[in-house]
Amino acid sequence: MSNYPSNLTDNQWNLIKDFLPETKNGGYQRKHSRREMLNAIFYINKTGCQWRYLPGDFPPWNAVYSYFRRLSSKNIFEKINTHLNKKVRVNDGRDVNPSLFCIDSQSVHGDVNLDEKGTDGHKKVKGRKRHIVTDVMGLVFFCIITAANVSDIHPGREFISDMSSNPRLQKVLVDAAYQGIAGEYSGFKIEVSSKKPDQEGFVPVHKRWVVERTFAWLKRQRRLARDYEFDSSHQRSMVYIGMARIMLNRLS
Repeated sequence: MSNYPSNLTDNQWNLIKDFLPETKNGGYQRKHSRREMLNAIFYINKTGCQWRYLPGDFPPWNAVYSYFRRLSSKNIFEKINTHLNKKVRVNDGRDVNPSLFCIDSQSVHGDVNLDEKGTDGHKKVKGRKRHIVTDVMGLVFFCIITAANVSDIHPGREFISDMSSNPRLQKVLVDAAYQGIAGEYSGFKIEVSSKKPDQEGFVPVHKRWVVERTFAWLKRQRRLARDYEFDSSHQRSMVYIGMARIMLNRLS
């Protein structure tokens, strides 16, 4: 077995192994363990290396990439993220369902080959946008990937139905880019929370600043410092993988 700092410990593996599909009886027998495959995916996420440059003590890169694609198509990484969110919140003495969410987006430079990309004219970034919903701990609950030229309000509308499934939700904090969806909804309120007009430069906004911290956490995973994924759904999976790595470290 390979030995890298990004590898899962026994305790971390036990937290998430049940979400990985088992090999069916009588079917194709996998040559490499699920744990080694996942270790390789976490290595890619943390170091940012290309799939073909995966070190030789991991399983072959094409097998790892194929496994990543299968897990991504089944939303396994999103399910792992949701499970770990609950674990972290309970460990912190909180209810598994947050009463407050924060929404924000981050424009990220993209590689040449992307299935969809655009230019954020305000931030002068050509690539994609990551739109996320976090709780007050900065844990990612929902994520949408779009071209960088897509207005924030469109993913914001999509998030409304996702957030409505939370029975404890009372308030959602957003910045001025989402003011078109501000208002009262069934059981919760979306409120614009921005710095005061007379404030200059960067000013942390009460509670909503945690979203910016989450983006900083994610960009420390080098695969997320830039958008390298051709398929936007793979970029979404990388966000959930990066967040899972952060939460696994916290839980262990």
